Amino acid sequence: MSKYETAIEYLDQGIRAIQEENFDSAKAHFEAALEAEPNLASAYTNLGLVAMGQGDMERARQMFQTAAQKDPRDYSAYNNLAALEQTTDRFKEAEQLYLRSIQVNPDGVEAYYNLGLLYTKQDKLVQAKTAFEKVTQLNPDHFDAFYMLGNVYAILQDYYAAVANFQYLVFHKPEILEARVALAEMYRRQGKYPLAVNELRGAIKDNSEDADLIQHLGLIFMETANGEMALGAFERVVQLDPNRAEAFEILAILYDIAGYEKAAIEACEQAMRLDPENERTREVYNEMKAKYAALNAEPVAADQSGQVTEGQSFSAGSEPQA
Repeated sequence: MSKYETAIEYLDQGIRAIQEENFDSAKAHFEAALEAEPNLASAYTNLGLVAMGQGDMERARQMFQTAAQKDPRDYSAYNNLAALEQTTDRFKEAEQLYLRSIQVNPDGVEAYYNLGLLYTKQDKLVQAKTAFEKVTQLNPDHFDAFYMLGNVYAILQDYYAAVANFQYLVFHKPEILEARVALAEMYRRQGKYPLAVNELRGAIKDNSEDADLIQHLGLIFMETANGEMALGAFERVVQLDPNRAEAFEILAILYDIAGYEKAAIEACEQAMRLDPENERTREVYNEMKAKYAALNAEPVAADQSGQVTEGQSFSAGSEPQA
């Protein structure tokens, strides 16, 4: 076996060790590979990954830089170094490295995707859109890219394009709840409430105990003034998640609108117990108490001194007794 073949064997063993998260073993195998073949760039790249896994970012940077020096065509070295720079908010350096990786490997899906994430973090949404679109063209099965692209279109308020990307994702991966919620939200923003409701109901059918989905549906019912359905949704939410303070507050408001005084007060009190620092909930509670106190107040009359006295009443037209 040649030295190069020996190095490749050590390299393969090291990669398997990384996959098993056995970093010490991986490091030993990659170092053995370099002893057999000192110019093996991929060994330096993988040593950089090991260093990142162990939290040694400076060594990781050195390994990635060495890999790029040993083999300027090693696009993975540029991509990994760019990701490292991105974690330390060195965005300009990261961008240049991603672009260098793409220059070396124009079909590099990972570099385009990471570049899209970088642009999104910097609110460079047009550039992000272009990067994610490239990913979807290169790999129609890269569902994360479709999700991110849908979000970018949503921020740009291009709702039809956002819907198209979320629909593609939901069609191929209906189990991704975030996509179904996002699609429903796009329908809501377009005023297509029946479509939004149907999308959420479909998701709830497959995830009947997901409180987030049911709450989202309840909020749409509130927005469309369907109080009865909203009330039922939020009753189910607090049943599934009895520690959700905001759901109890909304439930209190819905009970109040429906005229269920006792239930409204009890729900609001529970919201305050769960989140005692929430001033908004306390304001809602105080407003309810004041309103119900006024509605339930006993009739009043004036005593002989002309002062209003609680607990007395008289009929119209009667003469007060001396």
